This record gives sequence, structure tokens and C-alpha cells, in this order.
Amino acid sequence: MTVLLKPLRCPHCGDAVTKPLLKEKGHLRDFLKSKVFPCPHCEGQLLYPEQADTTLSAGIFVAVILAPLFHYWGVEFITPAQTFLLGTIITVIGVFTQKLEIPDEQE
Repeated sequence: MTVLLKPLRCPHCGDAVTKPLLKEKGHLRDFLKSKVFPCPHCEGQLLYPEQADTTLSAGIFVAVILAPLFHYWGVEFITPAQTFLLGTIITVIGVFTQKLEIPDEQE
């Protein structure tokens, strides 16, 4: 599942590419399946890589799932607050590393 917490910018024209805009133009399915799709503004070929959400998803998992579980289990080597902070930092890194790419080969 694609999680977007900020608008992604087209590397060709610099304009924001949003899910509603992609849905309006009929390219949302290709975006969600990590297939090559045209920019809704400049028609340049774009790709949302499959790994783009990995760091973001890992951060959310650590902050939302592991921190409460560590508290419940009484894990002593790291406090739940530290686990939550770690998850938050990973999530922020994930948000800043999400980007659209120009595909290596044109399809």
C-alpha cells in the first residue's frame, strides 16, 4: 500500500504529482503498481519505485506496533519511549527519501 505524507514532485517539471490528480488522469493504477506512468503535467515518464515506502512503513511499524509491545512485554534493554522515538525518526527519514524517479528504460 502506498503511503504518501507529502506531495511527490516530478523530476522533469518539478510540479506536484498527487493521488487525486493521477486518479483524474487515469494513471493511479500504474502508480500504485509501481509501473511507468506519464506525469499529469508534462507527460514525462515517471516511476514510483517499489522500495519507496519501505523505510516509511518500517518507521510506522516500530513506532505504532513495537513500542506498545515492548511496553507490554516489559523489555528492559530499550524503553518504549526510546522505541517510539526511533520509529518516529525512521518515519521522518522515510518521508524525506520518498520520490518519483525517471525510469531506466522507457516502456
